[in-house]
Amino acid sequence: MTNKIDLSKKNHDYAVFTPALSGFYSSYVSKQQVNPNHVEPSRVPAKFENGLEGLNFLNPEAGYFTYDHVLYSAGHAELDMNKAPAKEGMIHGRDKNFTTLIGDSGGFQISKGVWSGNWLEPEGECTETDKTRGKVLNWLENTADYSMVLDIPTNGLNFVDEVTGKPKCGLNDYGEFRDATIANNNYFFNHRQGKTKFLNVCQGSTYAQADDWFDKVCLPVVGETSGWAFGGIQKTMVNHSLRRLLYLKELKILENSEWIHFLGTGRLDQGVMYTAMQRAIRKHVNPNLTISMDCASPFIATANGQVYTHNTFDEKRIGYNMVHMVDEKDPQGKDAPWPWDDSPIGERLTWKDINWYDPGDLNKIGKEGKTSWDSFAYCLMMGHNIYKHIDSVQMANRLMTRTHGINPWVPSQYIEFSQVCESLFEKDYGGSMAAIDAELLKHEKLIAKLSRKKNLKNSDTFDSLFSFGDATPVNTDIDSTQEEDDER
Repeated sequence: MTNKIDLSKKNHDYAVFTPALSGFYSSYVSKQQVNPNHVEPSRVPAKFENGLEGLNFLNPEAGYFTYDHVLYSAGHAELDMNKAPAKEGMIHGRDKNFTTLIGDSGGFQISKGVWSGNWLEPEGECTETDKTRGKVLNWLENTADYSMVLDIPTNGLNFVDEVTGKPKCGLNDYGEFRDATIANNNYFFNHRQGKTKFLNVCQGSTYAQADDWFDKVCLPVVGETSGWAFGGIQKTMVNHSLRRLLYLKELKILENSEWIHFLGTGRLDQGVMYTAMQRAIRKHVNPNLTISMDCASPFIATANGQVYTHNTFDEKRIGYNMVHMVDEKDPQGKDAPWPWDDSPIGERLTWKDINWYDPGDLNKIGKEGKTSWDSFAYCLMMGHNIYKHIDSVQMANRLMTRTHGINPWVPSQYIEFSQVCESLFEKDYGGSMAAIDAELLKHEKLIAKLSRKKNLKNSDTFDSLFSFGDATPVNTDIDSTQEEDDER
């Protein structure tokens, strides 16, 4: 008998992993809602008792598994709200009493030069720039429960035009990224409709930049926002995350914040660290605060032909594992169950559902291709991968609920961090960032391991505060093929 599992009930007091839903996956579910024959009935797996709507994990009634949190980005969304409900029904038709949707503003699209505009210009100076700002704002207001402001990540300095040698986005240094984000903030909060709650996004790759960004970009709009988000180094470097959260505690801002989101990561080590932070904050500062994180790895993995197979939990590594899926046209054995039946999607599949094409079969354009997969096979594998990723994060957090006797299952640095985190948020720093930095300095070796850096002494961030000796090799929690997809 096939199962229906509500993963929402298994989150307990953990930091929440939110899948960064792909437009490809959403499109399959949404188009089937409008046209029941978008996927021919003969192509739908025989055990899909609810048809393609069962892939809609946001539907508490029909989903083969269900989950109540998701992130969707304006960067690949239909921004025309007259068209969006029909094109993206999975998102706009969701049960808002069951689900929480976090909206990413698509600032990364600006950073990469995909969305063009004169971003340094204030409102009223460039019609096309204001038009984009307005469309994004309207989409967020009518789509998301919590939304990122339209920040422009400073890693846009790395996306350089080969001809001009300058950043593709038209912003040439840190200061211009900061000032353009201020211009976007001014537009957003001049025109907000009050339908979504905004999160202040922290940027900056050094302490000096991070403090400057906080003072000039974030603090002026604290009264307009309901929480915080961290991207880039702010999320990957543990000291950056902690010093900002501890400073927010000292300023009495954290106690009034509803939500904290870490952009573009679904690593298991960070999942357990964010849970440790959430538990410490709830105990000592704000009992109602939620921490979440997102990544698109389940979708990126599928695009690369990979599926999640099993997890690894030992004293060296915690992580999920992916393998390249069998791509074979030979019909022998295709009616047998798909081996990876440890998800409510996988257990409903046969080999034939994935390896759809037999020798001689023609694809949609009337040609015989090399692969046995059609596009729908990718959608099915994505559904399996989504479930497995959520389940992996939850399993890691279930292990970390206990701090004694789990050494064979979890690297020691994560056990140590859960204890250190508790003491960090319990302390009073007298409102001093210098006192916070001094306290973090005491844990420099642990921070090196947690930040997955072999050598931090050449980092601008650490030069003034941290002095590392010979670097010790650090065990990574995931294989190199599993590195996060979102440079946000």
